[in-house]
Amino acid sequence: AFIIWDINEAKKYSGKQINVEINEISYKAGDIALSETMKRMLDCSSNNDVVFRFGHDEFALITCSEDIKYAEKIRNDILALNGQTFDFEDKKIPLSLYAVITKINVESMKYSELFGALEQVIDREKIRMKK
Repeated sequence: AFIIWDINEAKKYSGKQINVEINEISYKAGDIALSETMKRMLDCSSNNDVVFRFGHDEFALITCSEDIKYAEKIRNDILALNGQTFDFEDKKIPLSLYAVITKINVESMKYSELFGALEQVIDREKIRMKK
């Protein structure tokens, strides 16, 4: 199973939640957010799972198991960390991720095909979440 992640950047201003790109705070803060995302994924997965970044702020985790419950546990463990902060200069910046679990049933494929398939899943999920 694949678990696909995207950084969900949001802040509250005057009681309203609005999306703020971490890179608008600072590119350095964005780099730290990317590292923190990878750390969370590695900490919650096993040594046999594969974690990689494939887009601007998109990540994928390929599980070592075909059991969907295994993927759901990893996703839930990582999502439980949403809202925890990372330090940047004198600020504590909250980091939240969203995720979708999918299976890509193929015997083999090129990296470009895999990344394209993962992008399609992320795009579909973003459209679904806006509805």
